[in-house]
Amino acid sequence: MKNPLNIGVSHLNDDSLNRKIRISNLISLITIFIMSGYLPLAINYCVWGVVILDSLFLLISLFNFVLHKKGLHILSFYISCLYGVVYFTLGTLYYGLNSNLPFFLLVMCMIAIVLFDGMYFLKFFISTATLAFFVIYIYMKDRPGIIVFPEDMKKAQEMIGIFNLATLFFVTIVFFLFFKRDNILFQKMIMEQKKLVQEKQKEIIDSITYAKRIQEAILPPLDYWKKNLPESFILYKPKDIVAGDFYWMEKSKDEKFVFFAAADCTGHGVPGAMVSVVCNNALNRSLLEFNLTDTGKILDKTRELVIETFGKSSSEVKDGMDISLCRLNILTNEMQWSGSNNPLWYIRNGELREIKPDKQPIGNYAEQKPFTSHSLNLEKGDTLYVFTDGYADQFGGPKGKKFKYKKLQDELLVIQDKALTVQKEMLEKLFEDWKDNLEQLDDVCIIGVRLN
Repeated sequence: MKNPLNIGVSHLNDDSLNRKIRISNLISLITIFIMSGYLPLAINYCVWGVVILDSLFLLISLFNFVLHKKGLHILSFYISCLYGVVYFTLGTLYYGLNSNLPFFLLVMCMIAIVLFDGMYFLKFFISTATLAFFVIYIYMKDRPGIIVFPEDMKKAQEMIGIFNLATLFFVTIVFFLFFKRDNILFQKMIMEQKKLVQEKQKEIIDSITYAKRIQEAILPPLDYWKKNLPESFILYKPKDIVAGDFYWMEKSKDEKFVFFAAADCTGHGVPGAMVSVVCNNALNRSLLEFNLTDTGKILDKTRELVIETFGKSSSEVKDGMDISLCRLNILTNEMQWSGSNNPLWYIRNGELREIKPDKQPIGNYAEQKPFTSHSLNLEKGDTLYVFTDGYADQFGGPKGKKFKYKKLQDELLVIQDKALTVQKEMLEKLFEDWKDNLEQLDDVCIIGVRLN
């Protein structure tokens, strides 16, 4: 029994299809068994119309195994189901309602529900089979079958009806027992696959979590940050375990300048984190290896190093980053700033001012030009902000819309009189309230610094 049931079953098929193939094979085996009893009976009584019907049903059931072996599974399902409706309809015309054959049309509907996923054909088939059931039942209600049994065969006719009813019951029981058994095996297989997926997922998460430790190692320690910029905060919220956004800080070799930046690399998650390592390293090299202190020239060199790194790939890589880079003279409060797609905001006397960035990324770009270095003299009490686009682009609120930069500017003005640590807490709460149950769209990084 096992081998015929598995004809056409393959590891290349999905599990659902293999289950349907085994059910189809079971139906074919039951049909062959039943037709092997009906066919000799029809031949014995010379009912040649029934002989043809039974012979075709027997051949189709055998042919289904061939179709499954050749991979034509859907064709097998169509042929067996459609001919089943034809057979039981014509069989009722031959034998009459006492044969109980119309009830097999309802079984065919049940089989079709199991075998077919497409709702269009399923609706068509069930409608056709149901219509055939009621039409044949109404038509044959007061009519005998085409085959007229002699008086001495009336008992045999009744026995055929009882046999058909018993067969219907047997087919239904066998079908459900098989389906239940196969369903248990299927559920067991799903649980095994789920366990395997969970194990693989744990391995992946463990690897990414370790990658987070590596990425955190390239970020400046918070105590180092606070030592150089006491009045400051960093709001850093990766979308995933690792991030494409990063914050950066270095001091010039003469310790005259403090450099800090908020950077947004292409993508988020693992791909973004890998790009961030490349871009972070390029920034460090521009400052410490090439001894550059002009912010525009640092970004020029960083772009050159990033393109050079990705240029080693055989395929074209267009990844890079947007950045807002500051150079602060901690003694004089003189600042130089350069930006790639991300601006600088600073608030003085309740007024928010903006310095616009160069509209080009750190990476491959068709119209590259040197980055602009902006100089400004900050005053005591000025608060400046550099950031990536994750906060402003987050969807949320009552209408599920983007937060937007204008709303962020308004909020920064509202909380301007607060301490920087309080500002961070308020911005974080505002972000979470705005996002609510929606998924975080991107990494978030905002840096705030107040001049003493």
